[in-house]
Amino acid sequence: MPELAYVNGTFGPIDQARVPIEDRGFQFGDGIYEVVVAYNRRLFLLDRHMQRLRRSAEGIRLLFDFTQRPLEPIMHEGLERSGFSDAMIYIQITRGVAPRNHLIPEGISPTIVMTFKPLPKVPDELRHRGVRLMTTLDVRWTNCFIKSNTLLPNVLARDEAVGCGFDDALFVTEAGKVRECTASNIFVATGGVLRYPALTESILHGVTQAFLVECAAGLGVAAEESAIDLDTLLAADEVFQSGTTTEVLGVTTVNDRKIGDGRVGPLTRRLYDEFLARVRALSA
Repeated sequence: MPELAYVNGTFGPIDQARVPIEDRGFQFGDGIYEVVVAYNRRLFLLDRHMQRLRRSAEGIRLLFDFTQRPLEPIMHEGLERSGFSDAMIYIQITRGVAPRNHLIPEGISPTIVMTFKPLPKVPDELRHRGVRLMTTLDVRWTNCFIKSNTLLPNVLARDEAVGCGFDDALFVTEAGKVRECTASNIFVATGGVLRYPALTESILHGVTQAFLVECAAGLGVAAEESAIDLDTLLAADEVFQSGTTTEVLGVTTVNDRKIGDGRVGPLTRRLYDEFLARVRALSA
């Protein structure tokens, strides 16, 4: 029997299922999932799976009414349509479709996707032999230098910041080390010297960031890569963000504390002017 898919009210062959390209699940990994199995067409531990799915929705502030839009009838109908006796049902709920923006928009409807496939069987040989394991360092998710589309933590951080009256969020470790913002790198300036967080796996290595270091050199401004703690950032003369669309953007307050005199600083403005001059030269 063919594998089956369900997308927002429509059942059909799995190879014909479609989700809009601007669905936030595709763009940001902004969604949740659950896997339920059926034995002899009976859903196994369904209540427990649904409890976990609800917890996941609450955890990412995904507004989905499980009472008004129950998923259980869809699973039962999908099982019936598929004809599979032992089945694996994959459930995914994303925040929905909207123009790409980190901020969570209001009023969009979540996307519901389900797939119905035969339950995979563990080979008898493997059950007899047993499993061989290799230990590996748990880096879930510390490889921020990879520009992955799994941006849900960034989405939630910025949405919380905006909801609290700020423009963006700044990631800081438990030890107080400054990392980056949700979609931009961070620079601090003290005594005319620029500093930016060390280019480890813990931050995204910005293309514009590197370009601005070149701009600074052109202005005779020293720029150095080093660890920056929050106290150092708060005491800086100037702080600014850099990014492909952000370009150069001054930071005037952090946690309601003024940076410098609370205005965009002169070095930030000079760097932005140099940035624009080089853009014009490159595009002439």
